[in-house]
Amino acid sequence: MDLIFVLFVVFAGRITVAAVVTNDLQQSHEEATSEIKKLQEELREMKEWRLSILEEVHTLRDSLRDSEGETESKQRTRRDVAAELPDCIPGTLGCPVISTPYYIPSGQCILCPAASSGPPGPVGPPGRDGRDAIAVVTASGATNTPCFSHGNQDSGRPSNTSGAVYIRWGHHDCPSYSELIYTGTGASANHFTSGGGVDQLCLPGDPVYHAPTPGVGISRAFLYGLEYQVSEIPEKLWHDIPCAVCMAASRFSKLMVPAKNTCPSSDWVLEYSGYLMAERTHTAHHRSMHICVDQELQTVDRTSGGLSGNNRGLMNFVEARCSESGGGIPCGPYIDGYELTCAVCTR
Repeated sequence: MDLIFVLFVVFAGRITVAAVVTNDLQQSHEEATSEIKKLQEELREMKEWRLSILEEVHTLRDSLRDSEGETESKQRTRRDVAAELPDCIPGTLGCPVISTPYYIPSGQCILCPAASSGPPGPVGPPGRDGRDAIAVVTASGATNTPCFSHGNQDSGRPSNTSGAVYIRWGHHDCPSYSELIYTGTGASANHFTSGGGVDQLCLPGDPVYHAPTPGVGISRAFLYGLEYQVSEIPEKLWHDIPCAVCMAASRFSKLMVPAKNTCPSSDWVLEYSGYLMAERTHTAHHRSMHICVDQELQTVDRTSGGLSGNNRGLMNFVEARCSESGGGIPCGPYIDGYELTCAVCTR
C-alpha cells in the first residue's frame, strides 16, 4: 500500500512539472510571435520610407536634367566663340581670355569691351632709383632683367644707388667699403624671463620718444643690454656688445652664412666674419635668434665687465650636436665641442 502511495506522489509531481514547462513554452512562443509581428511592422515602414526616398530622388534627378539643359544651351554659345580663337593658352601674350561681362553695384561694367581711347594724360614725375625696379615683358618673351630709371648705361647692367643693409654685431664700425648708418649697442629681452621679443636689436645712442607715459609700466615688454657670456675669454665676459648698422652700396642682397667664415663664391663680398652666437641652451634661458658677431668681439667702453644685476641678455658661442646615426647634423664635418663660425656677405 505504501509503495502504491509513493508511486502516485511521484507520478503526480511529474505531471505538475510537465504542466509548468508546457505553460512556460507557450508563454515564450507568444512573446516570440509578438516580437516577429513588431519586426514585420518595422520592415513594412522601412519599405514605405525607401519608396518615398526613391520618389524624391527621381524628382531631384528630373530637376537637374532641366537645369543641365539650360546650362548646356549657354555653354554651346561659349564653345562657338572658343572655336574661333587661335590655338593658344588663354591669358598668355597674344591669346585672349573668354570672359562674360558683369556689372557691380556701383553700375560699373567689369570685363566690358574697351571704349575708344581718350586724349593722353599729363607726363608723370621722374622715377626714383633702382628701388622702383619692375619686370619687363615684351612680345618676344619674358625677361628677368629689371628696368631702372637710373642705371649704368655704359655696361647695360642695372645698378643700385641704395644698397643692402646689415648689422655688424660686436663692432663699432663698418668695413671700409660700406657706409655707416649709425652705431649703437645691442639689446634684447632678459635672459631668464619669459615673454618679450626673441630677436636682438641694435639700439641707437639718441632715441626719440613720442608722448611717453611717465613711470615704469607693468604691462610692457622690456629691453636690456646684450652681454657676452664667454668664460673662455675673460676680458670679454659680461661686457656689453656694440653694433653698427651698415649699408653695402650698389649691392642688392645680404646673406648670413652659419658654420662658415667665408662667402659661398667669389660673386659675393665678405662684409665681416666671426662667431655664431645666441642665448645658451638652459632651462633658465629663453630662446633667441642666432646672430653673427664679429671675430674681434669689441665691447662698449662704458661697461666695466661687472654683473648687471642679472638684468641682461646673454650671447654665447654656438656648438653643433651631430648624430652618428645619420639623421640630423652629420658627424665628420661637424664636431661636437667646436664653436661655429659665420660670415655676412653681400652681392
